[in-house]
Amino acid sequence: MEKRLRLFHFSKDQYGEPYYSPGIIFDDSFEEFSKIVEDLDSRIIKCIDDKYAKNFRFKRPSSQIVTNVSEIFENEENFDRNSEEIAGKFQESIGRRFQNDFYLVVLTTEIDNREILFLVKMETGTAIQVSDENTLRTLDKILPDKKSRLQKATVIYKDNTIQFKDNREEPNSERTNIHSRVLDRTDDNISGYYFKVFLDSDNVIDDEDSAARMAIQAIETIVKPYIKSEVSPEIVKEKLTSFLSQRRDTSFEGLIQEVSDVLDFNIENRETDIEKLSQEAYDLAKRKNNTVVASFVAKLYRPPKVTYVAQGDEQQIKISFLKSLESHRDVYWDDDDDGFYVLKINKEVITLIER
Repeated sequence: MEKRLRLFHFSKDQYGEPYYSPGIIFDDSFEEFSKIVEDLDSRIIKCIDDKYAKNFRFKRPSSQIVTNVSEIFENEENFDRNSEEIAGKFQESIGRRFQNDFYLVVLTTEIDNREILFLVKMETGTAIQVSDENTLRTLDKILPDKKSRLQKATVIYKDNTIQFKDNREEPNSERTNIHSRVLDRTDDNISGYYFKVFLDSDNVIDDEDSAARMAIQAIETIVKPYIKSEVSPEIVKEKLTSFLSQRRDTSFEGLIQEVSDVLDFNIENRETDIEKLSQEAYDLAKRKNNTVVASFVAKLYRPPKVTYVAQGDEQQIKISFLKSLESHRDVYWDDDDDGFYVLKINKEVITLIER
């Protein structure tokens, strides 16, 4: 296949309004093209293999991004038009929600005999304008070094996308026919627009973190009317977040059971039980995302932690552990000694290593 690369420089004018400048289309006739693409290809592989990357599926075969992916590989004219539409959709989606200038890098390439559209947001660090003379050299300079990792990148699979567009997917293949793989390490305020608006996609619930987050969201909504009046409305989310800080082989019913002690199942006109609530939570999650299953393995990638530091200089003492360990009394403070803080740790959850 013919590989092509284009950069769109995003900035803001003097009034704070966003705009982008399109670069020319690069192919293997340009000096340094092969070197840049080889580097980007290696990063695509790392993105695909990264444990924090997640699988996504497009919502609608008729969405603009699906059409763009289906056409962008065909020839230079189609690459020109569709990459421009992708940049336009990106600008429409992001609005003013960025601080520094950045490039949107659009690359068509091939990895392991699969044609791929690679989209990556890359900050410039300076307000360098795209030009025919400096684009590839500039990209070479702003690429993260070999020890660094891309912060936000999307790998879109051409063939899977076209199958979806043409309605040729196998029945019940939602959890296996992946349209894209997305790595998103930073910029939480951007994630919403990036996935829902720009990519017009839903997360495939096939990893532990996604399963945990979807279950917490659905259960929190369903059990809200049944939370006991004497406890905080936030207690359900807190308990589930703590519980799923560690890897659990669980289900919607198992998680409802975990919070059942703070629920009143006999509220007037709302009588229910664990089984009914778990079914309602599952049904709600399934309506939001049809890749949800009733039983799953779940673990939050970034669980809440408790941290204690020394007064004045936190480098002297810093103690950190999962909040769930404290909740389950595997780690707790012994208050019997007035002169010292005594931290007790269950021997089954710790291995002492001297450094």
